[in-house]
Amino acid sequence: MRTSEAKHRIPTPFLNARMNQKAKRSLLPKSMIRFCSPLWFVAAAIFSSGSWSSAQNLTVTGPAPINSVQPATPVGEGFFTNLPFKAALSTDIGYDDNVFTSHTDRIGSGYNDLGLDIGSHIAGQRSRLDGDLLLGFAYYWNRPGRSVDPNIALNLKASHQFTPRLILNLSSSLGFQAQPTFAIAGASNQNVGNYFFSSSQLSLGYAWTHRFSTVTAYNLSTYFYDNSTQAAQQNRLEHLISQQLRYMLFPTVTLVTEYRFGYISYQTANNDSYSHFLLAGADSTLSPRLSATFRAGAEFRTNLQAGGSETVFPYGESTLSYEYRPSSFVQWYNRLGLEQSDIESVQNGPYAKVYRTGIRLDHTFGRKMKIGAAVYYSYSEYQQPSSFAENAIDANATVSYQIYRSLSVQTGYIFSRVSSKLASNSYYRNRIFLGGSFAF
Repeated sequence: MRTSEAKHRIPTPFLNARMNQKAKRSLLPKSMIRFCSPLWFVAAAIFSSGSWSSAQNLTVTGPAPINSVQPATPVGEGFFTNLPFKAALSTDIGYDDNVFTSHTDRIGSGYNDLGLDIGSHIAGQRSRLDGDLLLGFAYYWNRPGRSVDPNIALNLKASHQFTPRLILNLSSSLGFQAQPTFAIAGASNQNVGNYFFSSSQLSLGYAWTHRFSTVTAYNLSTYFYDNSTQAAQQNRLEHLISQQLRYMLFPTVTLVTEYRFGYISYQTANNDSYSHFLLAGADSTLSPRLSATFRAGAEFRTNLQAGGSETVFPYGESTLSYEYRPSSFVQWYNRLGLEQSDIESVQNGPYAKVYRTGIRLDHTFGRKMKIGAAVYYSYSEYQQPSSFAENAIDANATVSYQIYRSLSVQTGYIFSRVSSKLASNSYYRNRIFLGGSFAF
């Protein structure tokens, strides 16, 4: 089964016009540099690089929302109308050897996947809107109980430049699906039935001088589950307000200090909390094809339930994006911090200490063949009453070949594995698929 992934371009209106470039797809969630020593090499390159831009990019760089490493239906092989959108209809046939992500009594089933993917790009002199809508479902041939899974996602990115100094950005990702998505922080990596997730961010950036600017942002994330047991423990809203102070040290490097305030509100469970984040880092454009960001600092969390405690834990996030040739890129993200526990029982504590990393590679061969591969890994350490750890990995590879301008075929493989000291949470899973898509 495949999860939709937005392929948006983020505007950089404050860059020199002669250096107008393609923005890189954001890989999301992001993480701390201390766990990934190769990123120190990137940091060194940032401060030694030459001049590529003449002003700051006032687009918020974190936190990342959804769908970082899953394969996506290719949209836009054909585009034959004057309408500001393009669409692709895709269908797959595949096999899933563990439909319930079970530790024992594994059940396998063939399935059919059908989806309609509609992408839109509207741009003016000062405004831009990129959208991607996936309407899909999967039908399992031999799965007991419910045989149809939804796969619906909407991703939007918009910006409007009011003046040369003032810009408004909107980023939103919404998904309604049944399969676990390993890239979502705080969501279950087990099959727990249908769930709705969204992450929406509104930010306002203002350049006070050529070197100094501020970005103020609000992010709302929602988690809602159909399963009554999961819903009672996990349904919640996560609010995050952030204020960035940005100083352009070099034309390629902007230093950033950031304060964030987060509030987590559960629908029924008594696990509410609020947090203060103190962070520092940098955003850089090393070349028109290479960009990197990182933040590092600490989270100060106060749990509001009876007998709750105060917790201080390191927080960090980083991203690296490199388009090494046209239509071919590699993206790498890391994130370290506290996340809400995805274990149903509140006795396991309201949060977990989690490190996440993911890398994705998309490569084109000529004009017809594309290969995409991604690996996602997370390490989670759960707390009381007895601490235990989980390792989760999700890897996938997809190959597509364009037969005609509007018709392409694709095949892929997805491997998922969770290793936990809580035996019932452990499982492994293999999925293969073969299908085609028609763009119009």
